[in-house]
Amino acid sequence: MTRTNALRRLRLVLAANAIFSLTGGLIALLAGSWISRKLGIDHVALTRVLGAGLVLFGIGVGMIARLAENRLVPGALIVSIADAGWVAGSVLVVAAGVLNGAGTIVAVAVGLGVADFGATQYWLRSKLAGALPLTTAVAA
Repeated sequence: MTRTNALRRLRLVLAANAIFSLTGGLIALLAGSWISRKLGIDHVALTRVLGAGLVLFGIGVGMIARLAENRLVPGALIVSIADAGWVAGSVLVVAAGVLNGAGTIVAVAVGLGVADFGATQYWLRSKLAGALPLTTAVAA
């Protein structure tokens, strides 16, 4: 894979991640009551807070997808780390058994999708020669 292809694909995967996050967040915000009932979440406020966080995350990921390459590469690493955190949280929620059957299915499906985003972003980032370390993103 050429550097140009890896860069283009990384931007596309980040954009898809942003759209997925924004969509899920908006649904949680606008239909929080319904979502909470369907998934077995006891507190609607929790669903709406999670939705707001997803909207903010989606906006941030969309902004990262548009950055110049020297900032895109470390930004993609940060997004991949955040995605790994989501996956870990999904595992904990499923293991704790706090959701109903439908909620568990949704948590597993979304967790797998987020894991795919994170792994693909990380892999494409690694394909870019001279990928910048995380400390460069913080210093930049």
